Amino acid sequence: MSIATSLMSDWLGSDRARESAGRLSVALAAARASSKNPTDFDSCTPESIGRVIALCALTNIMPSTGAGALAYVIPRKVAGVQQLNYQLSHRGINALANRAGMHMIAIPIGHNDMLRVDPDGSCVIENQDLDNPPTTIEDLRGIVLLVKNLKTGIVIHSGFVAKKLILDRRETSDGWKYAEKPGKEYAKESDPWHRWPVEQAQKTAMHYAVGRGWCVIDDTESSLAISQDSKSDVIDAKFDRKGVELIKYDAPEVITDGQD
Repeated sequence: MSIATSLMSDWLGSDRARESAGRLSVALAAARASSKNPTDFDSCTPESIGRVIALCALTNIMPSTGAGALAYVIPRKVAGVQQLNYQLSHRGINALANRAGMHMIAIPIGHNDMLRVDPDGSCVIENQDLDNPPTTIEDLRGIVLLVKNLKTGIVIHSGFVAKKLILDRRETSDGWKYAEKPGKEYAKESDPWHRWPVEQAQKTAMHYAVGRGWCVIDDTESSLAISQDSKSDVIDAKFDRKGVELIKYDAPEVITDGQD
């Protein structure tokens, strides 16, 4: 906890760090209690726990459980080391977009839905089979991603993220690959790509929109959260001499080229 306190104080200031500490303790305790294997949390490295706590405080998006959560904390082994990972849901990414005055609508498209691409590149849904929405990755053709200006309600971009791009992204996921290994089927119960494939496709499309500049999220805290979320499932942790993972204030990467 001392690592997290130090990191929060450096990023947020001592007053905000103290305010966040209590809320974070409650959120993490609830996540642990709802886990099928609470002891998985106990064996996570202090450094990874500290990083998660600091990211939660920085973005003010607390982890939760269930379908309505904005973010989740997921314990997972990386290179043989048990680490706690912070992952935004598609709702969490949209919450960050809302802070920037934008709102994204990710519409799952099935094989019976009809689309049109206008000369300006906008993707328009001409006909949608509302009675049979895609519920599995096999049902999914892709995601139509709308970006709206919150103040005016005007759609400023309408694009299509094809299933191929989504599957390319899924193939880079450590969680997905681990759960697909022989004898590791139990991991499918906790891997987001197996439990919520359509929601993960929506999240991937939102990352794609941010990475391609369809939806601009330009404040430092939100950019950091999205960047770390995109890396959390595919990159082995690298630590500095104090044992804290190196975190750069870089722009969100284009996750369909190999990020989560």
